[in-house]
Amino acid sequence: MIKTYSFPSVYESTLRDFATSNDPILGFSKLKFEGVDYLVGLHALNDGVSPHKFINPMPEDLDYKIITQAALVVANNALQSEVKNGWIPKMIITTGFPYATYQFNKEAAEHYLKDEKIISYFKSSDDGILTSEQRIVSISEVNIIPELVGCDTAVRKGENPLGGNFLIISLGYGTCEGAVSTPEGLSVRTLFSTHGISYAVNLFSQELSKHTYLSMRTEHQVDHLFTKGFMYVNRKRRDFSNEKKMSLEMYYNNVVSPAIRRYISDQDFESVDKLVLAGGGANHKDLLEMFRKEFGELLNITVFENPEKCASTGYALYSKLNHSVNEKDGVFSTENPDKPAYLGIDIGNANTSVAVYHKSTAE
Repeated sequence: MIKTYSFPSVYESTLRDFATSNDPILGFSKLKFEGVDYLVGLHALNDGVSPHKFINPMPEDLDYKIITQAALVVANNALQSEVKNGWIPKMIITTGFPYATYQFNKEAAEHYLKDEKIISYFKSSDDGILTSEQRIVSISEVNIIPELVGCDTAVRKGENPLGGNFLIISLGYGTCEGAVSTPEGLSVRTLFSTHGISYAVNLFSQELSKHTYLSMRTEHQVDHLFTKGFMYVNRKRRDFSNEKKMSLEMYYNNVVSPAIRRYISDQDFESVDKLVLAGGGANHKDLLEMFRKEFGELLNITVFENPEKCASTGYALYSKLNHSVNEKDGVFSTENPDKPAYLGIDIGNANTSVAVYHKSTAE
């Protein structure tokens, strides 16, 4: 069994202590990186003034390093709570990038993740005492793959595997990607990469700003407002479902549908009978209805269970299926109970998802 943990992909530098507040997912109050303290995840979103993250950052960027370190702490904590002898197994990790930036970032990401890291953070106790802790994280093997390959792996190799040919589309916050999937892999000719849900969020923000003061919210704060579809203004609940629906319709008509028309031909539609939707955008019912309106009579439309976790689940499965270590020899012999842990980390632009597959979680 694969266990998945998710937290908002936001951070903010701070001078405050927050002695009585640990992030519920990350398990710490602040992350220390290169001498600066940072709020991360839900803690940053709820207590920060300007929580943010650059869209589609590169491995050299501060955004990528901070979110990655937070994700590694989550994975390390998860394994520590699962194993019975307290020994953290060797970690084999897979992560990825949108197809458009995959080749450009692959080498740098491998180099960064392979280096042993000492991650420092502050953790508060129940009585409000703030202490500094460190965690040594060592990764034995790293795989960097296109994000859509991770989604395809989850669909074909997950708990309810899907066979045959189908059209798969990942509706991420920063990027929307799709392609025709065959048992042999993705058809490169049909693969497209375009604007993600952030396009609709920006339209939503522009519409609301005409009649509502958004209190200088960052793009990520507006995204959470967009997901809820309402906010409180002067102690009164204001519903913005109509503005949300309009923004999603413009996004679909201006971005998604034209991309499908350009890259997926009539001949391709002859070879597929299913459309699989993944990514956090697949949780928006209004957007799902637009897919059904255009393709409902042509394709059987399905949404991956917990679509926002599809990529990380596929990454963890890819780590398990494609690692280079033979488990029958040496340290990883079948008689040895300490099997490696297979991780998948999806550093999304809205949320980061960490999937953990280990013998103790699989039992």
